[in-house]
Amino acid sequence: MKNFGKKEIIITSVVAAVVAIVVFVLIIVLSGGKNPEPGVAHDYEKAKYITLGEYKGIELDVSVSDADVQEELDYILEESESYEQLPGPAAEADYVNVDMICKMPDGTINEDWNAESEFITLGDEDYFPEFDTEIVGMSKGETKEIVVNVPEDYTGDVLDGQTVTFTVTLNYVCGEAIPPEITDEFVTEYSEGECTSAAEFNDYLKRSLYNDNVESITENVWYEVIENTDIKKYHKGELKAAIDETNKSYESFADFSGMTKEELLAQFGMTEDDIKDVAKDTAAEKMIAKTVAAKEGIVMNDETYKKLLVEYMEYEEGEAEKMEFEDIEEDFLSNYDVNPRDGMFLEYVKEYIASTAVVSGLEE
Repeated sequence: MKNFGKKEIIITSVVAAVVAIVVFVLIIVLSGGKNPEPGVAHDYEKAKYITLGEYKGIELDVSVSDADVQEELDYILEESESYEQLPGPAAEADYVNVDMICKMPDGTINEDWNAESEFITLGDEDYFPEFDTEIVGMSKGETKEIVVNVPEDYTGDVLDGQTVTFTVTLNYVCGEAIPPEITDEFVTEYSEGECTSAAEFNDYLKRSLYNDNVESITENVWYEVIENTDIKKYHKGELKAAIDETNKSYESFADFSGMTKEELLAQFGMTEDDIKDVAKDTAAEKMIAKTVAAKEGIVMNDETYKKLLVEYMEYEEGEAEKMEFEDIEEDFLSNYDVNPRDGMFLEYVKEYIASTAVVSGLEE
């Protein structure tokens, strides 16, 4: 057996340590696990994560046709229609209008489940099966207490597993739909005073639709870029960051709504897997934006970053000047749960891509 001297043992140990470190780093890099630097370009196409489609010179038409105006008008009339108010009694499959008050077992009123002038189709179980059964046979103006044994994991909130009492008043059974008349009063209320003449309503709608189209140029062009891109796989660092951000976003909204994240997801009919799907969309957008930036040499310096962030937050005039920039970043994080540099870098790239678009229908 060979006897190693002290010097040989030290050298051998150092070499082994270096080899181990190199292997560890290679594993991280090759597995795509390195955390991405926020707000910095990276060519994910070159790394074979995505295949970037057409992103420059996207064609977009912002003009508004008479058919577009008519479609919008039809939608407004449908949303604003009222119903012939029939006395009842209510029958299966009827569309009815009700008021309801939700009382918990301890006698407290659950405001979240109260409703006024709520429309329900009997038989569709819009709320609980007991609703449909008990409302059938009621007449206009009649009030009834309906006891509901709410199953576990049914609503995703405090009602689950409880026996609650709904005081339900049938306002009327809906008859034929009655579309509204396009009067000066109607258009004034609908437009919040921006249009006061029924004769000018179509022109008002056309102008509104055009303005919406122009304001949506950046987002519509970006949508086309996403559709043109093939996502082969997700960078682990980008996906992990997106999952963390998405979870924080849902947790913040749940906290604001006075419920747990699990309750919120249940209310939306979502699971943890759905959160991952949402996060994949976010990760894909970042990968696309960073790849475009790498190919086009787009760099977001600190000055541009700060300017974009202040503009994005839409503070009142003079408010941002009174704040430390770190506080503005914290304000952004509290509202969006996204790394502010990544968020602004995405907006910066989207604006660049939109600037290359070929937009027709723009008015002088």
